[in-house]
Amino acid sequence: MRKGLVFIISAFMIFLTACGSGENVGTAYTQVNVEEGISFVLKEDTLKSSKATFILTNATQEPINYSAFEYHFEEMKDGQWEEFAGTAESNWQSETAVLEAGQEVELSYVWKTFCGNTTKGTQYRLIILVNDSPVAVEFTGI
Repeated sequence: MRKGLVFIISAFMIFLTACGSGENVGTAYTQVNVEEGISFVLKEDTLKSSKATFILTNATQEPINYSAFEYHFEEMKDGQWEEFAGTAESNWQSETAVLEAGQEVELSYVWKTFCGNTTKGTQYRLIILVNDSPVAVEFTGI
């Protein structure tokens, strides 16, 4: 019984460390924003240290698929983007949504659980997948 309890507590601590740690793990996204006619911007006056709302716009002639839940959150460190372990190691739902040609959608993300709060003056970027291609928006933490 005691060994089982120690195992459960240890597993729980590992889970908390992986999901909430502020450690970064490099980036898997060296090329972003290569999709023509797609824009992803921060919605004005929505940035908080723990969350924000973004606008995804499809200015193409075709519908696009975008990740409904998955996002990746990165911080600029020593001139390189590094993803937070919390979003890099998450098991995301593979659900996608469709954005019709000429339409836009507001997407809100709360990164505090996975990555903590942003730091004032630090550069960040949030990445989503559009047609399986990474689309990013950069911003400065507050």
